Amino acid sequence: MSSSDSSSSVTFDPTRPPPLNYTIKCNRRELAIIVFFTLIFLEAGCLPLILFYSIRWGAHLSTTTNLAIITSLVGTYSGYKMARRSWYLFISDSSHQRRPLGASRFGPDAFTLQIGLAMTGFFTPLVVGSSLNPGSVHTVAMSLPCFMIAFCFPLLLTGLWPHKLKMPFRVSSMPPWTGLPPAVYTLVEDVVAVDGGGCVEFRQAWRIRYEHSAVMRRIVRVTSLWWGATGMVLAAAFIAIAWTTSDDIGYGICWGLPWVWAMVSAAITVWFVHKELLREEENWASPEVHQLFNLHIDTSADEQIVEKQVTREERHEVV
Repeated sequence: MSSSDSSSSVTFDPTRPPPLNYTIKCNRRELAIIVFFTLIFLEAGCLPLILFYSIRWGAHLSTTTNLAIITSLVGTYSGYKMARRSWYLFISDSSHQRRPLGASRFGPDAFTLQIGLAMTGFFTPLVVGSSLNPGSVHTVAMSLPCFMIAFCFPLLLTGLWPHKLKMPFRVSSMPPWTGLPPAVYTLVEDVVAVDGGGCVEFRQAWRIRYEHSAVMRRIVRVTSLWWGATGMVLAAAFIAIAWTTSDDIGYGICWGLPWVWAMVSAAITVWFVHKELLREEENWASPEVHQLFNLHIDTSADEQIVEKQVTREERHEVV
């Protein structure tokens, strides 16, 4: 019997959802998140804008030199973070605690694949546009919109058809040919387990919460659709603007407004998730909320032991 079959038979206290047993309010996690997003914003938001206009209007260097300088600096911090994440996931002594459920040592999680595709979309126009002679501002301006398209497309696709799309290879903890949940599910699982240090315990608790809560499944699908749809539509608009306006206007819009979209969407997401979690807790006993759904995730014997520990802790906590 797979662990997903056994988990679906677990009966939790009817007055409370299964806890995730994870918080950012410890081990300086909240500070680390703030530092990470601040540095990413400085690297791929502020730095390209400041350098482009200061060099263009102040130093009066050629467009080719201007774009070459920007390209040489963008990606340093994000590259370091990706290398550090790969170390945690594949090489470190604790990598077995962070990898997806049922995955082999060098099986990448879904976030690695999705962010790798998005970074390819980001760097391709950046490198190509700065390599031309003269450099193409229109092409370089497409970097963030192309990142948005590559990152948001899986969110939109899996949000529109949840648990309908299947892949011939493993997608994070989902075995091959298993219906994929909305991509926010794997993003949360992978980021918290690997980058946030939640490890396999969080992967198990997150799976159990998703399987037992109709509200959590709604949260995951709605947020996937929101980020996917708005990201795709706005990215297409930004690319059109990049090629139909002057260099100064197109570059500024394409490197600035995607960050406005991300910040506004993040604020809306936090508000929506908080509201839905309150509704989930208040109405947990209702059959429309406490409703089982099997993900059909296969796990190893060691991971099944962790699952039993997680469910035991949840039962103890509700008692």
